[in-house]
Amino acid sequence: MYLIIDERGDALLVDPSMGEMQALALLRDEGLHLLAILNTHGHNDHVFGNAAVKEATRARLAIHRADAYRLDARTRPSVSPETRAMFGGRLDAVPPATVDDLIEEGPLTYLRDLELVALHTPGHTEGSTCFYLPQEKTLFSGDLLFRGNIGRTDLRGGDPNAMERSLERAAALPPDTTVYPGHGAPTTIGAERVTLAELRDAGYLPGLRL
Repeated sequence: MYLIIDERGDALLVDPSMGEMQALALLRDEGLHLLAILNTHGHNDHVFGNAAVKEATRARLAIHRADAYRLDARTRPSVSPETRAMFGGRLDAVPPATVDDLIEEGPLTYLRDLELVALHTPGHTEGSTCFYLPQEKTLFSGDLLFRGNIGRTDLRGGDPNAMERSLERAAALPPDTTVYPGHGAPTTIGAERVTLAELRDAGYLPGLRL
């Protein structure tokens, strides 16, 4: 999870995951005002803490329209066996949280002093979204792009062709853009263009155009 903070002390929280207690402690200790929770997509390991953070802060909850069904207990896909094993069954019961804002594409105006843009980048899920700060050359990529790898497309809502188009879009950003992924260490667009070319040449992204 990541906090985006402006000079006023207003903040956005990207993907609370299962770190809700740590996030709330940091917000309290730093005297920050959380305006919104932004979900890059609706997988349980990214949204588990939504409800606790929202209840404690009254922040708005935003997710792409195409992934909103994943936050509803009635329509949420079941957890895969491997995910269940990884998290010891904890993700089987995600606390319910009501969505306030359905994101599509384009500027987000939660923070007055920072330009923030939602980039709809499907492929991992239907509504996967990256959050881009062009002036800071920073991209929160969710599970689209990792350091040395990309997000999987074999789960419900995954689409290999859409993933290729979304990766092309990310790769077109300035090469010195810092990428903060949904798992693992930060990287840059320039470094991952090399990764993407290697994956394409190895046959994993046959339709990718760089």
